[in-house]
Amino acid sequence: MRPNKGRAWLQHLSSRTPQIEREFSDLRSKAGLLGVVALEQVLMLNDARMRVAQVTEFVRSNGWRSLFKEVLFFRRTAIVVEKDLSELTERSKPLASAKLKLVEIDKDMLSSGIYRFAVNSRYLKALNYLKHGCGGYALARDNVVVGDTWHYVSEAADDPRGLHEDLQRFGFTGWSKDHVYTFDIFVATAERKGGISAAFQNSAMLALRSKGYTRAYGFYWADNIPAQWCTRVTNKWKEVRAFSVSRCLMFKRAVPLRKDHAGPEKERSWLKNVAVGEKKGI
Repeated sequence: MRPNKGRAWLQHLSSRTPQIEREFSDLRSKAGLLGVVALEQVLMLNDARMRVAQVTEFVRSNGWRSLFKEVLFFRRTAIVVEKDLSELTERSKPLASAKLKLVEIDKDMLSSGIYRFAVNSRYLKALNYLKHGCGGYALARDNVVVGDTWHYVSEAADDPRGLHEDLQRFGFTGWSKDHVYTFDIFVATAERKGGISAAFQNSAMLALRSKGYTRAYGFYWADNIPAQWCTRVTNKWKEVRAFSVSRCLMFKRAVPLRKDHAGPEKERSWLKNVAVGEKKGI
């Protein structure tokens, strides 16, 4: 896309964003009075309109090149990792020193009107994730959410169709009800210091352990050095397998790169699968 055309498209998106944001703002203000009922109205808003606001804000913050990198890539390496939650230890000092706290994200939290997201697109993502049955935790200071992370629990132990789409893409065919899939951890740029991101991830996993989960899975991109440092180096998640992932807009395909690195334990059934291609929205 040529720069002039790109700017024109961004201007078009930007012109529509205020209207979308006003609608969300009106519903959020009602949520304080009407609670979950008003929130349900928010969740029923058209997904495409939410995407417009997300894309606009992403381009404003990161530029067109970053957007294209997220929706068009070839053979990008994804590292699937796991964490035995019994290995976790309390590490609350980084968050306490920064006056940050962990808050569970659910419909009651969003409808209370108490919390405000510092990054509006993360609020839109929260609405969308809740709509699709995901759970989340927020990182908050003075009732302002500066970070969030998400998880999904499958109730279908032997039916891959009931798994999160990422798990299907990476070849999982079975699941244990005491396992949890974690994804999309975000911390605002200004807060990414002093080990905040790693402590946030650790605290969220402790909260999941308190709910009875014993093992967590996730993945990160190998070219995302901060994610690698946070997940593998600081919090010591173990690599399970690597995949080569290609994406063209809504279409993704994952191909296994290496054999299982998880050690001598019995090979997981999902590792026997071949690559899975699927259609997925931005």
